[in-house]
Amino acid sequence: MYNAGHPPTRVLFVIVAVLCTMVAGRVSANGAAQRTPDHPVMQAVYAGLAPTVDGRLDDPAWRSATTFDDFYATQLDRVPSERTVVWIAVDSANLYLAARCYDSRPDQLSMEQTRRGSSLWTDDFIEFRLDVEHLHRHDGPYEFRVNPRGTQDEWIPDGAAGKIEWRGDWVAGARIDSLGWTVEVAIPLVVFNRPAGPHTIGLSVFRRMMRTKEDIEWPNMGREWDRTRTGDWTGIVWPERAFHPTFMPYVSARVDRGDYDAHAGIDVKHTSSSGISFVGTAYPDFRNVESDVLDLDFSYTERYRSDRRPFFEDGHEYLPESWMFYSNRVGEMYGGAKAFGQLGDHRRGLLEAYDQNRTNHVAGKWFWQPDKRLEIATNATWRHGPDDVAPRYGVGRASDHVMVVSDVTKSRRVGAHDVNHRLQAGFTATPSDTGNGHDVEYHYERFSRRTEIVINLRQLSPGFLPAHGLLDPQDVDQRDVSVRFEYYRQHDRRWFREWGIWTMVQRAHRFNGDLYRQSADLSGWIDIRAGTGIWANYEDEDRPPYHDRTVSTQFWWNDNELYTGGRVSATVGKVAGTDYFLVGASQGLHPFEYFSMEVSGQYRRRDFPGGHASLPAGYLDERYQALITAQYDITPEHAVSGRIIYNDRGDDIPWDDRLNGYATYRQTVRRGMDLFFIIGDPSADVWTRSLALKAVVVL
Repeated sequence: MYNAGHPPTRVLFVIVAVLCTMVAGRVSANGAAQRTPDHPVMQAVYAGLAPTVDGRLDDPAWRSATTFDDFYATQLDRVPSERTVVWIAVDSANLYLAARCYDSRPDQLSMEQTRRGSSLWTDDFIEFRLDVEHLHRHDGPYEFRVNPRGTQDEWIPDGAAGKIEWRGDWVAGARIDSLGWTVEVAIPLVVFNRPAGPHTIGLSVFRRMMRTKEDIEWPNMGREWDRTRTGDWTGIVWPERAFHPTFMPYVSARVDRGDYDAHAGIDVKHTSSSGISFVGTAYPDFRNVESDVLDLDFSYTERYRSDRRPFFEDGHEYLPESWMFYSNRVGEMYGGAKAFGQLGDHRRGLLEAYDQNRTNHVAGKWFWQPDKRLEIATNATWRHGPDDVAPRYGVGRASDHVMVVSDVTKSRRVGAHDVNHRLQAGFTATPSDTGNGHDVEYHYERFSRRTEIVINLRQLSPGFLPAHGLLDPQDVDQRDVSVRFEYYRQHDRRWFREWGIWTMVQRAHRFNGDLYRQSADLSGWIDIRAGTGIWANYEDEDRPPYHDRTVSTQFWWNDNELYTGGRVSATVGKVAGTDYFLVGASQGLHPFEYFSMEVSGQYRRRDFPGGHASLPAGYLDERYQALITAQYDITPEHAVSGRIIYNDRGDDIPWDDRLNGYATYRQTVRRGMDLFFIIGDPSADVWTRSLALKAVVVL
């Protein structure tokens, strides 16, 4: 007989199989970019002599380079108040990009950030977006940002470890003059790991002007941000080159209350001539140098923590999403290997890791984009190991635990909107039937720059339990429908320049017909003026046996300042059968150059009434958290920092057992040894008298 909780596996395999098989310019004489009916096309101009990357635009290469200046402030629906001119060129080793960013008030340029790899979003900056795979995916472009000081930041779309030599270096130079500021960038072709031969790159450019609060871009992709309208930079030929493996060994030593231990490990990466990367690791360091500090906000489910191990950071977008494969599920490892890359229209990734619980973890993903508006993907994970390991968050262990999830996404243009349809289906299976279940989902999305409408239908059977995923067991066994609407507006004025609303309704039932969740959520926010705004939210959620109702608000100031922003927030109402109150505040401080601080605190109170399901006798749960973080930048590559964390969990324990803190010295250099020296343990709950040293080098 058919059982709703355990449908025939054969049917699910058919669904997956069907999903996996569904498919079915010029440059003028002076080098200016020419526009086809729907997007610009630029033929690569090769530089006879490579420009010197110093921010001066006096190199001969720029005289013959392709140039364009037709930027547009799309949200404001007008031409920018200041002009921007861009030049692009190539040679056999690098891509070269330069820009003249006109500004009539160069004395008011914002450029506080000095450390590479830190966010530049409170500075003036220019960003070059390169879609080297030319797939026109939303999350596809490499992004290279530079502020007027010359500080660099980059986004590697598929994931990369933090060590600069490991992820690939690039150089930039910037200058400020009476006309504004200028920038030059050189990006080695080897950074992109593409096979030899001719390629077309999708190119777009974004500039943020903090003084006028304008975000401008080239080309003008319309209010709907149609990603297929990015420029095509054609005729770029990747050279043949010899590929050699790169090694990144590390050593760490730790002294903890007289006990001493030391660790050593290594990561290795090799990229083939076809563009496929191979990464291996032996005894990777499981400890994060700085662990995430989660806030006190109540959550029914486990919350996400980042994983900074280089083995998992590299190419993580080629692997399943965290709800299917959460790499923190893989604990301390003996070793692992992975391969990932793109061949034509296909993207593939495969990972295998063996941990110290004698367990193999396997994850893989295959992605195919036969045209710009059709995407097909299949994700799979497999856990193989002893079943005597303790259960994880309610997911029992089995000797083999398999998950397969496939999806098809089809997009199209409807007037000024992009419309996406996504169909997803999958299953999990174990030999003991403890994790046998299915997942079927339909997702509809209609969006432009100002509005977004999302409708989601999903069915998760009781046994659908990913062995590695962040999906919580209490979120399965449901049939769910949700509708979300979002509207955003930006005005060309000083006061009340930006505002938006967000609302969502959701209803989900268990397979036996019982109500699992019914909720309505309404949020709104407004920027009163630059850097100052307010947000408010009302949420009503019926989640048997509880009915939650909360009102939340947040007020912020100096949000457009790097170091001196602050905010206060509060939530009050009923949560999980308790009277709930949460308040928090934070303030950044910048007492002198190169030194910054942030002070923050939270207080949470939950009043459990008599007869409560978890505490029948009743209880007043009060918790406090306070953090002080400080950093002194000796140079852009060397810094000392520290943090003090106070957590009062309401227990009858001495105050010093509620206190943790640590201090670090960090050296992160373009070439050579990255060094971390840590006093204390960032991952501990209380102060730990320990010293740790970690050194990383790329060979």
